[in-house]
Amino acid sequence: MWRIAKEKMTELDYKIIATGSKGNAVRIENIMIDCGIPFSKMHEELYKVDTLLITHSHSDHVKEATYNRIREEFPNIKTYANYDVAYRYDIDKVISTEPFALKKKRIVIPFPGVHDVPVTGFVIRMKGNDILYMTDTSKVSPPEGMTFDYVFLESNYDERKLKELSKQYRRKGYDPYTNSVVRHLSTQKCKEFYYVNRKSEESKLIELHQSSRFY
Repeated sequence: MWRIAKEKMTELDYKIIATGSKGNAVRIENIMIDCGIPFSKMHEELYKVDTLLITHSHSDHVKEATYNRIREEFPNIKTYANYDVAYRYDIDKVISTEPFALKKKRIVIPFPGVHDVPVTGFVIRMKGNDILYMTDTSKVSPPEGMTFDYVFLESNYDERKLKELSKQYRRKGYDPYTNSVVRHLSTQKCKEFYYVNRKSEESKLIELHQSSRFY
């Protein structure tokens, strides 16, 4: 069990550059998570970054042209990702579920999600904060016993709206329960996780990857 020091959460410098099925890139302090958008849209933020974490291999989370530009123009940025991403791209370190340390007293604890490809979530410990980041998953299972100051979490669809619209989508040959529910986290599950696992009432929820059709 991971024991958490009782420290007051500190202000976190982060930017949601893009989130959703059209592309994802989120900067948390000097860590970038995913690069699934055009290079031009995240270029300026990369000057603040020394680490790139990639959650999984889908193109809205790692865009090949963007990743290649990052490797070429920002060689100081080190990339960490799971074996499935490493099979497709040249990265610096293949990660599993073992914690690893970064410079400036930062610790990253990877953990698996549930999706149609191997997906990795991250607990990041920095500046006295415990931060959770997880997207594209139907289940969230971070290390047991942890609570969080910041929760960056997928909130893909509203269960009530999905139920209301499911019949008309099925008539068109699209089953949202098969294509959405089994691969993504609902806003209800997102908020349930936050309230159960937040460190205090000051803990912050940042909802990610919201569907334009079902949120």
